[in-house]
Amino acid sequence: MVADSSRAVYSGMVPGFVAGRYRLDEIEIDVERLARKAGAVWLNARATGLDTAARRLHVHGAPTLLYDTVSFDVGSTVSGLDRPGVKEHALPTRPIGDLARTVDALIERARSRSRQALRLVVAGAGAGGVELAFAFRARFRRRGPAGASVVLLESGPRVLPGYPRSAARRIEGNAQARGIEIRCGSAVAEAYADRLTLDNGESMACDVLVWVAGSASLPLFDGTGLERDPRGFVAVRETLQAAGHDEIFAAGDCASLISDPGLPKAGVYAVRQGPVLAHNLIARATGRPLRPFRPQRDFLSLLNLGEGRAVATKWGISAEGAWAWWLKDAIDRRFVRRYQ
Repeated sequence: MVADSSRAVYSGMVPGFVAGRYRLDEIEIDVERLARKAGAVWLNARATGLDTAARRLHVHGAPTLLYDTVSFDVGSTVSGLDRPGVKEHALPTRPIGDLARTVDALIERARSRSRQALRLVVAGAGAGGVELAFAFRARFRRRGPAGASVVLLESGPRVLPGYPRSAARRIEGNAQARGIEIRCGSAVAEAYADRLTLDNGESMACDVLVWVAGSASLPLFDGTGLERDPRGFVAVRETLQAAGHDEIFAAGDCASLISDPGLPKAGVYAVRQGPVLAHNLIARATGRPLRPFRPQRDFLSLLNLGEGRAVATKWGISAEGAWAWWLKDAIDRRFVRRYQ
């Protein structure tokens, strides 16, 4: 087991943590302990490259690993980090654990400011960006700093692209009620320490930029010769094996199904791929038949509004209320406890 952190943060609970509803230890999973308990050798390191011809995995700060079978579930990075100033000044949301571990320090730094109130901008109004905007708004209301503002930027025509229009309207109404400014058709062209330049040339004050601008492939797979989709994600068959390589598996955000290339990068699919991946790794080692992964056509989405309420969507319809938050909280806590 090769991983660059011994503890994994469950992304579904990060907005609740940002809002002050969870402690960090409540949303973390000790993956090193799980690996050792399962009898696996643990290597705390980062995979940096792959030689498919020699079947070698390159690891930072450790000897190259030979493999008969290798499986990647390394997630993704955030797109747009190559825009001027973004990498230097933005707070990226991937790796999600890094974001979670810096939030408290960010809040304390904001509280200690002696000049004008904190101006926080969230770039990207998909599900992740929406939840974080509401989470920061809730955190500021409960614990300060006083007067902090939250702006949600979206380059497209509306928030929650791909979600029902009714869900977007609910987010817009709740944002207005909480004082969150939404600006659609606005993208960051350049970032500075205290301001942003938008693609229309407008300058915008910003003290903290939270970057949630979609997913992008990691450089780990560059130069490997593996087949990849137009965005750079590893192309896999229904068995989660890379195209043309029975010995290479990939799952979660780093992979793209050849049979369903438009499948969203959503955690629900990564979680459901887990049992199929586990079965197929054992099956390959023991010569048994492999199973296909067939994604569900729809799933229940629960978006945290940060103050004990959530928006639920499924089958093209939406609803909201305290009950939706209670359901999300119960589902998330039960999932994490299985591994704690």
